[in-house]
Amino acid sequence: MAYIVERPRGDGQFTYQVKWRAGGARSGKGESEKFGDRPSAETFKKLVDAHGQQWPHGWVKGQGFVEQPAAPEDMPFQKWAERYIDRLAGIDDRPREDYRRERRLHFPSSSTPSRPQQRPRVAYG
Repeated sequence: MAYIVERPRGDGQFTYQVKWRAGGARSGKGESEKFGDRPSAETFKKLVDAHGQQWPHGWVKGQGFVEQPAAPEDMPFQKWAERYIDRLAGIDDRPREDYRRERRLHFPSSSTPSRPQQRPRVAYG
């Protein structure tokens, strides 16, 4: 289990250090992260506990959760899927339109309004 150590600073304030052993084992490597306030340390401690005594996915030591920069060739999934469907070879127009419909239903774009799907009612015996 992760735990918090309150460390006094020279200016009278405190630093809160979250400490744990990687994987939760005694032989695991000691890990730690520092915070300037207790609520942030408590939140991070819960994240470490929830991730099995490992660094939370996407957390960068000393920086927190850092968004990865987008790759120059990166594109939204909807655009990629449409391009893929356009490039499919050996299919007629009907299956191509079916693929487009499925893409719209399951992966709506931000410009396509999302409507709740109504399921048909089935009467049982």
